[in-house]
Amino acid sequence: MKKVLFIFFITGFSFTVNAQISNIPNQQIQDSMPSLIKKATVVLSHAYMAQQLLATTDTIPGWEGFPVKLYEYQTGPDIYTGKPKTGKIYLLDPSPEKLAMWVATACWEVKHSVDLKYTDSLFKWIDGQSNAQFPVKGLLYEDQYVRNFQEPYLFKDGVTVYIKDTTMWPKDKTCTPEELDFYLRITNNDLKAQTGQYARIASTTREDYKSAGGTEDVGDKNDRKQKWLEVVRDLYKKAWNSDKNELIIMWAKSHLK
Repeated sequence: MKKVLFIFFITGFSFTVNAQISNIPNQQIQDSMPSLIKKATVVLSHAYMAQQLLATTDTIPGWEGFPVKLYEYQTGPDIYTGKPKTGKIYLLDPSPEKLAMWVATACWEVKHSVDLKYTDSLFKWIDGQSNAQFPVKGLLYEDQYVRNFQEPYLFKDGVTVYIKDTTMWPKDKTCTPEELDFYLRITNNDLKAQTGQYARIASTTREDYKSAGGTEDVGDKNDRKQKWLEVVRDLYKKAWNSDKNELIIMWAKSHLK
């Protein structure tokens, strides 16, 4: 393993990164790392849910041994009420070094290149889809359809999920403190059988997974089986201790131009 010290300067400030670089498949990847870490840092600076750190834990069922962080965060003012909304969520976001390596190895594996046209495209995609935030469990607010109208989305294992008990879902789209705490405790038994389509951090789909050789019965876009949560969780956990993120590679194989 080679340890490299990178010092970067961005307009108005500087930062230092100690990058652990191992198993480099090509000199091009090693040479590209300073620039890629700088860009990964910019993407992660958009991680709006990583605001007030409440706790770090490695005991969440299914995520034992992983440094999951609990955050409380506030959105911008809501277009209708003029007030911010508060959310709570467990996140397992990569470091800039880890994200940079995932992007580099995905581009190398899919395109056999770390040319800027590939790495920039992948960074832009990840930034637009998730800001590289991986929600382990909890409530995510997004103004996905109406600008500045923050709607709630429930996540587990990096995928949107839906609560069975509709009385625990806010009709006015603003969650109570009791609801937020309940979402942090949910298990698969609390969820509807159908889940969302997209897996963070690159919005990988079941179709991307199958196209890349995935064999688990996760269903498809019309039959979104809950098994997808387990598969995404296991792949992300594997990526956490690796230079490769198979979920990103699977997306890139189908979509990176």
